[in-house]
Amino acid sequence: MMIQSITGLANILKLNDRLFINALENITNEQAKERLSEHNNPVNWLANHILWGRYEMLDLLGKAREKNPYKELFENFKPYDEDTVLNQIEYIKEEWSKVALLISDALETVTEERLAEEAKSVTPIGIPTIFGSLSFFVWHESYHLGQVALLKKHYTAEPMKFF
Repeated sequence: MMIQSITGLANILKLNDRLFINALENITNEQAKERLSEHNNPVNWLANHILWGRYEMLDLLGKAREKNPYKELFENFKPYDEDTVLNQIEYIKEEWSKVALLISDALETVTEERLAEEAKSVTPIGIPTIFGSLSFFVWHESYHLGQVALLKKHYTAEPMKFF
């Protein structure tokens, strides 16, 4: 049974499970590589970055089954590089389905003791615990998901659906 203190974050992540897929709907692989300007990240970079964040959350929750497969892509706040080969939309969706299930399980089994542990680093939220870091990652995911939704509207003329 999920502990009470994490219910709000879990609900946001559950909503994001659906919204992530909806935000990618009808975006082509070619559109996913495009940038609105040299100051913006393309959809495929954002989507891969969101996946990176989900694997980081699994690590925070003590449920990492493997090394984060996206670690090298975003190590040390690495910015977008047009020469980097990024996963395409269909693969991203498949990977999302897998990591969404892992996160759901991790949220069901995490303990208050784990959430109270000191985090490896302090995020901009400023709470030096696993719970503080997890809270930041949930915000971070939602922020980038909003960017993908904006790009979806630009490329497809369709808004991201909530249902």
